[in-house]
Amino acid sequence: MSRQFISFILSAVAVITATAQPLRVEGLSSTQRVLGYTLTDDIDINGAMFDQVGTFSIGALIGSDMLQPYSGCRVVGMRVAVAQNLGRVRTFIYDANDNFSVVHEQRQRLYEGWNNIFFNGDGYAIDGAESLFFGFDYEETQAMVDAGEGGLACVGDDTDGAFYLYGNYGSGLALYSIGGAGKLCVQLIVDVSSLPQNDMAITFFDTGFKYKMPGESIDLLATFVNVGRDTISNYDVSLQLDNDTPVAYHQEMLLPDGYQDTWKTTFSLPEDIGTGMHTLTLSLSAANGEQLHEGRRQQMNFAVYRNSMQRSKVYLEVYTDSRSPLSAMLNNAVAAMTNSFPHACVVNVHSQGTPLAIEESSYLEQLYAYTYPSFTVNRSYFPGEAYIAYDMNDYLPVFDTSMSAAILGDIVAQDLATPSFASINLSGSYDEMTRQLTIDAEGELLPEAAAIYGDLALTLIITEDNVRSPQVVYNAVTQRSTTNAAYNHNHVLRTFVTPPTGLSINTDGDSYSARFETTLNADWQTDNISVVALLTKAADEVTVDNVKDMDIVNATSISIAEINTLGIETVDADGITTVQSCYGSDGCLHSVPVRGLNIIRHSNGTVRKVIR
Repeated sequence: MSRQFISFILSAVAVITATAQPLRVEGLSSTQRVLGYTLTDDIDINGAMFDQVGTFSIGALIGSDMLQPYSGCRVVGMRVAVAQNLGRVRTFIYDANDNFSVVHEQRQRLYEGWNNIFFNGDGYAIDGAESLFFGFDYEETQAMVDAGEGGLACVGDDTDGAFYLYGNYGSGLALYSIGGAGKLCVQLIVDVSSLPQNDMAITFFDTGFKYKMPGESIDLLATFVNVGRDTISNYDVSLQLDNDTPVAYHQEMLLPDGYQDTWKTTFSLPEDIGTGMHTLTLSLSAANGEQLHEGRRQQMNFAVYRNSMQRSKVYLEVYTDSRSPLSAMLNNAVAAMTNSFPHACVVNVHSQGTPLAIEESSYLEQLYAYTYPSFTVNRSYFPGEAYIAYDMNDYLPVFDTSMSAAILGDIVAQDLATPSFASINLSGSYDEMTRQLTIDAEGELLPEAAAIYGDLALTLIITEDNVRSPQVVYNAVTQRSTTNAAYNHNHVLRTFVTPPTGLSINTDGDSYSARFETTLNADWQTDNISVVALLTKAADEVTVDNVKDMDIVNATSISIAEINTLGIETVDADGITTVQSCYGSDGCLHSVPVRGLNIIRHSNGTVRKVIR
């Protein structure tokens, strides 16, 4: 048999949205099911290995979204398949939502093939709010490495949540995604005798992109799972737009207990629907003719608009970690992308506990950064994704910089085309002596802005380029990660001029304007400073409950150099409106004034000497 090596993707992860479902298998009682990513006794890869001597805590992760329908049921055991007799090992269940606290541990002898492990005692009661990481300690011996035959059994293709390693492998104690061998053969055994005979749950509901126009047809997708004990032969579902009369649908099919059904339909919005926010409610009302309780429903909010404007720029917010070599790879991709795509303004939010972190940004990490590095584009949610943030960590070590930049560029370009309902323009002045920076922000508002968001808030962020600070990087030649003590960091979040969640703007009819003043830190290099401005919905606090409403309405940026150029253009404005050329004391042509003496030629032929 050829070697089946497992590849480490060393990026810490948080809880993954599970797609697991329970299934009845041989050797279990009529009220027992398995819960996990592997639903049969199939084994596709026998002998997968790390090719490294050591003991590895491995398992699968299922989230509260799949556990909640089984609240009150008990986990009474575990099923594990292995490729060799592994002797007596530790099996475990951790609560990933509670700092990986131990839910159950039990030592058990594992034999080649599938093993049914029943827990001592009454087992563990599912409360529905937890996320469970479950598996076993796998010891890979020198004999396995020498023979090229490991002890792991896997099935199918790689799937998020289906194979993780728990431990400290460079980024602290965390879960690490494992790829290359498919889904690890581990299953929980759940006693479902407490479930009703007929019951169903909604495990996914999506209405597509947030912004829609009157008369638009919405392609709806939902998944339902049979969480009762009997096979479902039919069910009733309804859709309700706001407070309108619900539209009913009847579905005939055979859905065994524990199985999942995918439901699709098209829902057309009325032509006379009001501009602003609306709600679509999906309800499961009956299964096998039996009424289900009212909790079997989900709601999705969306915005209706009639007019829009072009976005100024796309806001790319990167959650980075100087301890991760993947962060350096993403930095390279961002640099390559911005060189060819000038419509992106970038802010790097450094992880708490690292040298360039600021405390005010911690709320962004808590809301978005489920792994490092990751990034949001306009802080907007893409339909069907488990998170608002994206990560490219599976691709960064494999693709070259140009390919990663192309992928990133496609995502950014896509969001540039999304509608905006408020413009934003920046100007200002900077006093080199006092280091006082004045920023003027102004823009126009469409009626949609108030209808969709209510009040708008403006956030001003100071960033700095060319900041020297340590960064772990990967050396492709030595295939090792080392620390570059003088790494050049760009787009570093230095401070917020406004509160981090923004400051409500005062509108004057269909426009707004605001002035802000701040003093730049003496250690920051003026030539490397930029101001990034964001328009969002005004909110006292951003939480998991309203985070999808807090996407960026519009964004732009301006550097200190550009501010100084604007200042030169408006001095004694008698016909001097455009800078035609700028020569520095080095005799070279520059796009903006540089430090020292500058010769500025204007469009009307006027020449001025300016010292910066």
